[in-house]
Amino acid sequence: MRALTKIKPIHPELKPPRGAVAFGVTPDGRQLYKLVTKRSHAVPDIDPATGAQRWRKNVMTGEPLYPLNRSALHEETRIFFLESEGNGNVHMQAWTPPSDEEVARIERARQIADVRERMDAAMADLVASGVSPETLVASLVNQKPPVTDNQAMQDATPEPLLPPVSFPKALSPGRWELSNGSVFRGKKVEAEEMEARLVAARQDAAVTPEV
Repeated sequence: MRALTKIKPIHPELKPPRGAVAFGVTPDGRQLYKLVTKRSHAVPDIDPATGAQRWRKNVMTGEPLYPLNRSALHEETRIFFLESEGNGNVHMQAWTPPSDEEVARIERARQIADVRERMDAAMADLVASGVSPETLVASLVNQKPPVTDNQAMQDATPEPLLPPVSFPKALSPGRWELSNGSVFRGKKVEAEEMEARLVAARQDAAVTPEV
């Protein structure tokens, strides 16, 4: 008995049908096509004189039998990519754009794969350098935690300056605190005059040389 020989797959040229135009590529790099064709569908047959549905009637009695329809055209848009079936035929595989959730899931999987690849490369460098994992962990523990941008801005922000204290300060009606800590009784104008004398006296004492 002769053994069956394996037939090699036949992959013809992926040639789009007539009227199809290029329409971008899929995330995995497949060429997309868009094909717009006209299709017919049934719609109710409306009498333009009365606006009512036309019916097929019994020719003998005039009794309505079933509603009549007419054919109407519409455009059908297909988005697809071509795929060889291996037997000489080319299949038009329909394609729909991914949802926002699918896009987010694909992007997250890509980020995870990127981080895993970078971690593998870092581990290879660690092994090549001869540093033990225990030594690496100890060095990381002894390091200071990284300073975030917000924390750096807070550290660089100077403390707010307190407003200067002006004298005389009102303690109660007719009572005023002067800059030397004494309490003056009288009107505000009199207290301000007394405070001015104290300030002048301190200035004179500061510029008077000691004998």
